[in-house]
Amino acid sequence: MKKHTTKRKLGFFVCLMFILPLGAFAQSTPNVYLCGTGQATFNPGFGAYTPVNGDQVIWTVDGVAGTPIVYNGSNSSLQTPANLAVGTHTYSVRIIPADANLCPGEASDNMIAEKLPVPAIVLSSPSATYCTDLSASTVITAALDNITLPAGVTMSYTWSATLDGTAVPDVSTLGSKNATGEKFTLSAGVAPGAYVFTAEASYTTGGVPIIPATSCQATSTQSITITPKPGKATITIAP
Repeated sequence: MKKHTTKRKLGFFVCLMFILPLGAFAQSTPNVYLCGTGQATFNPGFGAYTPVNGDQVIWTVDGVAGTPIVYNGSNSSLQTPANLAVGTHTYSVRIIPADANLCPGEASDNMIAEKLPVPAIVLSSPSATYCTDLSASTVITAALDNITLPAGVTMSYTWSATLDGTAVPDVSTLGSKNATGEKFTLSAGVAPGAYVFTAEASYTTGGVPIIPATSCQATSTQSITITPKPGKATITIAP
């Protein structure tokens, strides 16, 4: 009896695979990322049908159908709110013609918007003071500060520095960053002085559009003092 039940369940699942669209079994990828107060505007299309005044345009957001929009010639779009909550949001739309003799339209595929957290990073290093000969052991690390990024989103980092309050024209003369950009290692023999290193982080979304296009950015600084190595000791004879 148990074997028959198992076979029936398996057969039911196989049937579902043919009946349901592949999207029902696949993880959805965002169509757009939003950052800060960025807003996306979604414009609907209804195939060969052209909306007329009096039609009802119905947007469904995160599974909840909104109040029908009575079409007046230009009001069928939907704009995401500036205060959209962080996370994944789904949008779909359908139309119900005003003419009762016409069929209601089929709902669109989901448009997926991912609201990103406000970017925040923090810099750290094992110590804040090194002598010139030990500068090569200085590694400054940027880390996410109490935020979690969704799958497919990473941070890219741009580094800069000042020496005694003056901008260093080319930070690569002081060291190099690793392949993923979050670690900056100083070179040996860096000139003594008071350095302030700055990392600027921005979102990388793998080609998926992000609004605003310039993306949100976060910066953090780390002060490092490089001291000169004492010269070779000498001995003198007091008169």
